Amino acid sequence: MRPIFYDDGTRWDDPNARWGFMLEPGDEGYVAPPTTSVPLKPKHKNKHTKTMDIIPQSYGNLKAWLAKQNTELTAAVAASIGMTEAERTAYLAAVTAILNPVTAIVALMEELEEKTAAFPDILDAQLPLIRAAIKRAKTSPGSTADIETSLGWVAPTVNNDPENSRPNITVEAQRGRVKIGGNKPGFEAVNIYRRIKGEVQWKLVAVRKRKFPYYDESALAVANTPEVREYMAIGVVNDEEIGQMSEIKEVVYAG
Repeated sequence: MRPIFYDDGTRWDDPNARWGFMLEPGDEGYVAPPTTSVPLKPKHKNKHTKTMDIIPQSYGNLKAWLAKQNTELTAAVAASIGMTEAERTAYLAAVTAILNPVTAIVALMEELEEKTAAFPDILDAQLPLIRAAIKRAKTSPGSTADIETSLGWVAPTVNNDPENSRPNITVEAQRGRVKIGGNKPGFEAVNIYRRIKGEVQWKLVAVRKRKFPYYDESALAVANTPEVREYMAIGVVNDEEIGQMSEIKEVVYAG
């Protein structure tokens, strides 16, 4: 008896295939191959049809799916579908091996979301104090260009033509989110927009983002159905959108 691995060439209609294992000569229940073989007529495949993976891609959905395996695959259910107790034990061990780390990841993501939700209020309260201290220090006779540069107190070059400038963005589909990177030459911040390809209306998903990357963790429009998303950004100066919109970038997102 040998374990079965994904993409190892095992045919799932092989009579010796079991849940996670392949029977070999000498194993109880092994079925010997026929002495002659008849070539199978190749099945017609629609190149436009894509079979969805039954295992979710996002961390949160994967955690819920794995938890369901633990609770729903009882000994009685396993016996009814021909899964031996040894096979069930091995299956649930594999489930647990993934469930434990993904549970920790989801917990960290929830903690990060909670902390970042409160962070703008902290910035609003503390940044004015920092800016005031820098402004006073720069009026001191002892403040030099070298000191100010070393402390990062020198503002970046101002964009003298913001109306004809535009941000640049990149997009990358990741597990459970889309990563938007890029730069904002001369702009204070950017507003980021998203839409499903084919739609006309843009949805504002990030307001006055001063730093890249931004992570869009919004759910699929239709659960378990991949979608083609489009993203674009517009520069912001003094809380007003200005300049040209970025190039529209698209990505296939599966959740």
